[in-house]
Amino acid sequence: MENNLIPWIIALPFASAIAIGLSGRFSTHDKLDEEGIRKHRGMIHTLAVGSVGLSFLIAVKLFIELHNPDLPARVLTSHVFDWFDITIPSASGFRDVPIAASFVLDSLSGLMTLVVTGIGTLIHLYATGYMEDEESYARFFCYLNLFTASMLILVLGSNFPLMFVGWEGVGLCSYLLIGFWYETPEYAAAGRKAFVANRIGDLGVLVGMFALVSVAGSFEFSEINRAASMMNGEFTMGGVALGTTATVACLFLFLGCTGKSAQVPLFVWLPDAMAGPTPVSALIHAATMVTAGVYLCCRLSPIFLESPTAMTVIGVVGSITALMAASIAVVQREMKRILAYSTVSQLGFMFAGVGVGAFSAGFFHVFTHAFFKACLFLGAGSVMHAVHAHGDADIFKLGGMKKYTPITRATFLLSTAAIAGFPLTAGFFSKDELLLGATTIAMNETALPSWLGWLVAISLFLAATMTAFYMFRLYYLTFTGDYRSADHGHDAHGEEGHDEDAHHDDDHHDHAYDAHPHESSWQMWVPLAVLAFGAIAVGFLGLPHAFHLPNWWGHWMDASISHLPGFGPDDEVTNMTPVYIAMTLGVAAWAIGMGLATVLYREKNEDTFTPKFPKPVFNFLFDKWRVDEAYEATIIGGNRGLAKFAGRIDKSFVDTVFTGIPAFVVKMASWLFTRIQVGAVHAYGAVLLVGVLGLGWWFMYPHPTLDVQTSTDSAEITAAPGLGYTYRFDMDDDGNFDFPQAPQALEIDFEDDASRMQIQRVVARVRAAIAPVRWPNDRSALGHLKDRNRRIYELHPPTSEIADLQRILQNVDGVEAIHWHAAGHERVFGDAGNAAFDYNEEDFVGYMLTVAQADGSEQEMRVLPELTIIPDSFFPRVQFEGSPPRVGFDENGRIKIFPTATVNDAGEPATRPDSVLVGGVRQDEPFLLGLGSFATVAQYRMEVFPIVRARVEVRNAFGNTASEEIEIVLKESAPERVALGGEVRR
Repeated sequence: MENNLIPWIIALPFASAIAIGLSGRFSTHDKLDEEGIRKHRGMIHTLAVGSVGLSFLIAVKLFIELHNPDLPARVLTSHVFDWFDITIPSASGFRDVPIAASFVLDSLSGLMTLVVTGIGTLIHLYATGYMEDEESYARFFCYLNLFTASMLILVLGSNFPLMFVGWEGVGLCSYLLIGFWYETPEYAAAGRKAFVANRIGDLGVLVGMFALVSVAGSFEFSEINRAASMMNGEFTMGGVALGTTATVACLFLFLGCTGKSAQVPLFVWLPDAMAGPTPVSALIHAATMVTAGVYLCCRLSPIFLESPTAMTVIGVVGSITALMAASIAVVQREMKRILAYSTVSQLGFMFAGVGVGAFSAGFFHVFTHAFFKACLFLGAGSVMHAVHAHGDADIFKLGGMKKYTPITRATFLLSTAAIAGFPLTAGFFSKDELLLGATTIAMNETALPSWLGWLVAISLFLAATMTAFYMFRLYYLTFTGDYRSADHGHDAHGEEGHDEDAHHDDDHHDHAYDAHPHESSWQMWVPLAVLAFGAIAVGFLGLPHAFHLPNWWGHWMDASISHLPGFGPDDEVTNMTPVYIAMTLGVAAWAIGMGLATVLYREKNEDTFTPKFPKPVFNFLFDKWRVDEAYEATIIGGNRGLAKFAGRIDKSFVDTVFTGIPAFVVKMASWLFTRIQVGAVHAYGAVLLVGVLGLGWWFMYPHPTLDVQTSTDSAEITAAPGLGYTYRFDMDDDGNFDFPQAPQALEIDFEDDASRMQIQRVVARVRAAIAPVRWPNDRSALGHLKDRNRRIYELHPPTSEIADLQRILQNVDGVEAIHWHAAGHERVFGDAGNAAFDYNEEDFVGYMLTVAQADGSEQEMRVLPELTIIPDSFFPRVQFEGSPPRVGFDENGRIKIFPTATVNDAGEPATRPDSVLVGGVRQDEPFLLGLGSFATVAQYRMEVFPIVRARVEVRNAFGNTASEEIEIVLKESAPERVALGGEVRR
């Protein structure tokens, strides 16, 4: 159903970003007084918060409308305009695929839009208080609104190209926001790191996109999902079979997801993204960018379900990411860094769920995670704001913050409980759904291997246990115990023998924070309260349907997300064992992790646990498994070495060959020319004579070029004008020049008994017909009786009068025969530099066989009667699956196709011949490939075009001539450039 409100969800924050950017550009601080700055900022945050808030209200209205019983399809669409067309190769040639700027709002994109706009509004409101002292206030909110608009384009786009615009938009905005304080080199480097890591993944999205479109024939997600059953065909690239189209496309798409959603191995950018302001961290980690990869997998869930291989890879990578990031977070000491690795780990949870086919559960965790992770990041920002910590806050310099920031503490505790999986919180329900998806695969026969289910279940249990531990460690060390900042000079780990300062250089380890912390303003704690409430309440949308509880989430998502057969929200659960195992694992993870953290850190003022790790283990975990160091030693170091090598080549070889040698040649040429600068007139005259002779030689001979324009039955040759150039054209290679028409000789043979009077009467009529025409002074050119008996009359009439003469001589008495013949000894050139000719079969001198390949390229082979075709050399670059057909020609020179297969010594087929189809009908017998038809061999298209010959001759003002015989292929094509006496140049 068409709905014109959908584009406004995007347009409002986008227009606000433009308005704020322009206001910041023309209303800088040095032009305003303090009152002007206050009013200007009021306008900025009104626009920023108001635009996203209005988008949220529109999204709520449309989401309610989406579930109207009168809308059975549960889809709202909006077609804005037709964008452009793109030509893609296909099995039968090429086809144009239209791309529209259109948007779709269904249950999947609708809920994601609510998350982006709803939580985005709270983060914008929070940022008005957090960034109140920031000088680049307008720039920050311009980027933030643009980030929101880009994410909404990504979510609401109905097709791949439009989604990719948003995909690239959030990548650009992440670069701008992470490096917002670009004056600090480390922060600018973090922005670049995020940008580069995401560009690597974006290549995968492009490849996966075109792999799917090559089969579906459309960029629209609905059409691609509808063609899911067709994605099981073999996908080849460069003649190499890579697997099914679904597998190849899904693996490349997942590469893009690993970059955008920070999975192994491209997760390294997300922890460094903490360099940006805290509201940015909350927006990236909770509501927008990092969830884009999970959204894409859910949007294309029918395609992913067609490839168990891709699902297995996703499940394994997600499990590894969840475990690795959780283990790193256990030993970190900065609030935002711990939360960053927590995000990476939780994203691993989501992808592990996707890998076992629990798409709905994975997206449910996206939804619940948005609330408690946004609250945690904003809570960390509130603590940092309270103690005036810049960049990040060291938890070993905090403690006792519940006394100073009670509201922040309460909301942080609720969100910590949710992410830890405390019973009846949002995280409890969504994690249980993920564990249930894993145990279901482990204990049931499905297309996915059972070991994958056990791997995911055990990995998520361990990661969930560590999550509960490090999150309550973070809470206890921040909010309980004594406030330690006033007397904190060195970190506790350094005293215990773990040299943490060797691993990072954050300056906040060297000084204390504010001795008098304070609670944040209402603009900051109101969003915290709303998000904390959501972290507790939204989990009840997805109650376990195994216990016949209302599961609104499953029914909402069922319209947009596919699932494994038999595991839908309405399917009866007959085996409760996986349900009980999942619940036990979920509750045990929370109890073990939180219990251990409570014993070790509650009301404690130092770390009593991680310093007891073996030093190599602690340093390995603290150094983030040294993944960055591995990249530095391999990829980055290799690129750096390659750059140095290229630099040396540039200096030694390129500078020598392209700079040094030419400079030396110029220098020597200058020296030689100075030898003749002797002041003698005869020397200068000699040089002038050489130049004049060279120019004279050039102008003495014609050097024209030709443009040849062809269609399927005609050709037009256009010659370039020159000094005194005249042309003649023999278009059909019959030896007679057609343009201008060659002179004709007329010979009249009189009857033997024709009287002298009859002969004179005929001659008089002929001369009268051509008398008005200007003739040479030699009157004998009017013709004469040439034989001894004066019975044969010959003349050379002008070509313009030939038609009239033929009409006159049809019915005259005394004429026995009339003969016309070319006067070949006379060379007539015309001023017109172009000629067109229509061809028929008698004019063909051969044929051109072309093969169009899947990559859009063509190969050609000319088949002329005098050529012998060697089957083994037929298109060596074309890789056929079976044995290629042989190509020959019949007695008339027409192309003949022989479908064949190679045979062994016993005469039995040794290879399977490729299918040869003409008009969709398989051909097993030799057949002629006629003009205007084509044959399909495997994925290649074979077509035949006729070849004709033409001859062009040019004469210049000096009487010198040049000629060229050219072969012309009659097909619709762009003009070809031909140089007389040279080769064809396109």
